[in-house]
Parts: sequence; structure tokens; C-alpha cells
Amino acid sequence: MPYPFPGMDPFLEVNPRWESFHAWFVRKLAEQSLSKAQDLGCWIDVERRIYQLEPSGEAVIIGEPDETVAADSSNPEWCSPGSQASVALAEPKAIHEVVLDARSLERVKQDYLVVRELGQFARVLAAVELLSPANKGGSYAARYREKRLRWLTGRAHFMEIDLLRGGDNPSRRLFPELPPAPYFIFVARKTGLGRNEEGYPLRLQDPLPVIGLPLGPPRPDLPLDLAAAFRAAYDLSVRPGSIHYEKEEVPEPALDVADAAWVKSVAQTRRAR
Repeated sequence: MPYPFPGMDPFLEVNPRWESFHAWFVRKLAEQSLSKAQDLGCWIDVERRIYQLEPSGEAVIIGEPDETVAADSSNPEWCSPGSQASVALAEPKAIHEVVLDARSLERVKQDYLVVRELGQFARVLAAVELLSPANKGGSYAARYREKRLRWLTGRAHFMEIDLLRGGDNPSRRLFPELPPAPYFIFVARKTGLGRNEEGYPLRLQDPLPVIGLPLGPPRPDLPLDLAAAFRAAYDLSVRPGSIHYEKEEVPEPALDVADAAWVKSVAQTRRAR
């Protein structure tokens, strides 16, 4: 049975549901938009950055899983580095051993879309981010905002899709004239040396829209059908019967009274089918 809501499903806003949905959504959005992008002389890549939270609390980039090669720590030579050297080496005045507990190392995977021109020089035209809980709070949020600032101050256009009610999103504060809404889409459309910032607030009751991703003249905007990508990602990430809409509580933060009543009515309608 298809998901019961016209737009975003608030029951997805909790891990591990969100992690699985996030990965599928980004890929389906790329897949469904690729043909139109090619017609415009562009290509869409799904790229990934992996951050690891060190014991010091600092989030550091460690790259793709396939690019991370583990050393053989069972080799006894690791216990005496430099033992095979043919010249005299200085002895350290102090040694601090750091033993990493794999169970305590938090890793954050961030998939995002990059639109490039086809051809020999693949100039980046635009990027699209789908926010995760780590983007909006915790130790990684500051690193993401650094990356976001690089997109904003660079030459590429930028879209940020926020389908999470929890956490902090600076993009929302840029539009005090807009009504508060649980979900938000932000577009930075570059205009030479400056940019136009566009805000799209979304209520729970709103269907997900088709948003134009700017690519810059002379190309028209690339239409991104968020609803189509959502439906495909939902079908691939949510196992049948894994969400008990009529029994579960909506993940935090709590909904306001009107939205909570609406979600309850949707769940009851689903049960009656």
C-alpha cells in the first residue's frame, strides 16, 4: 500500500528509517532527472562525504569507504616504527598512545547531487543537498555549514531540501516574512557576483512540489520532481508493515495540535481501507 500522506511522511523522521530513505531519495532524484539534464548538456553525479567523530569531539573527513584502507595492525613492525631504517633517527621525547574504539566512533555519511556540464571540462553548475539530522545538530552541523557556505559563496547554484522538523536550519531564518512550516526548501540562484535566495515553505498537508534547479543561462531550470523521487524512495526503503501508523507516535519534535489531529485522521483513514 502506498504511503498515506500527500507530501512528507513525518514517521520517516527517525533513524534508521531516515538513513535508508535519504540514500534512496538522493539516488532516485538523480535517476529521474538525468534524462532532462542530458538534454540540457549536463550530467548528474551522486557524491558522498564521510565524516568521523573523533574521541576529541572533532568531526573529520575520512572520504569514501572504498578509499579508506585499513592497516594490518597485527604486524609486529607497527609496534616499533622505524626499526628498519638505515640511518640514526631522533628519539621522541614523549609518546602518547591513542587507542580508538570502533564502537565509539560515529560516522556520518552525506550523499548529495552535483550537476556538471558534459564535455572535457566538467564545470559544476549546481548542487542539491537533502538535510539529515546530523546537518541540523550535533558535532557535524558546524562542518556542514562550512560546506554550505562554500556553495553559497561559490559560482554554482545551490538547493537545500529540509524534510525534517527537528534541529536548526539557518536557511529558514533568512525569510522572516514567510509563515512557519515544518518543511522548507531553499534555493540560492547565482546572479553574477550576487545571488537571489528563494524560500519554499511546506506544510504537512502540502504535496511535494516540482522545484526548478537553476543551471545558469542560457539553460532553463532543471525541474526536480520531489514527489516522484519521494514515492520511489519510500517504496524502496520502507518495508511493508514496518510503520504502524495507527499505533506509533510521530517522532519528536511534537506536532502542534492541528497537525497532530490531521495526522491522526490520516492514520485512521488508512486503517479503515
